[in-house]
Amino acid sequence: MFSAKSATLLISRVSLEGDAVVGEVDLRVWGRLRSALLELRDVKLRLTLSRRGQVVLAEGELQVLGSVLCERCLGAMPLSLRVPLRVGIGESEAAVEALDPELDAVVAANGILDLQTWLEDETLLALPMVPRCEIWVEGPCSVSNMVPPQVTN
Repeated sequence: MFSAKSATLLISRVSLEGDAVVGEVDLRVWGRLRSALLELRDVKLRLTLSRRGQVVLAEGELQVLGSVLCERCLGAMPLSLRVPLRVGIGESEAAVEALDPELDAVVAANGILDLQTWLEDETLLALPMVPRCEIWVEGPCSVSNMVPPQVTN
């Protein structure tokens, strides 16, 4: 078993029987996600690793808790995000494609994957493009309790 706080993952160290990466990630190095959110409380990882020749199949999910700015009311909106992961990790995209052309390829240069950068990238890609609280007609937002700014013509 590998720690989710590990900076790197050596694909050669994944056992033939399989391994796991479990736990909280190293949020100290997740500056890009921290900048994209109002608050980042917790990110947990559960990942199963299976060796398939020169490629490692990684399946699992990230769970993210925090808050993000609602684009509708401009208030703090709770964020609870599950990021499913199913990728092939190899030294080249061709190696992953040879195993399964349906897999997303994650390139581990010289067999070394920058684990925290890859996980942060996956999380950033899963964020809502335009985060919005529930739709309401009038009055305060049911999530942030803020009153949206009035637009006058």
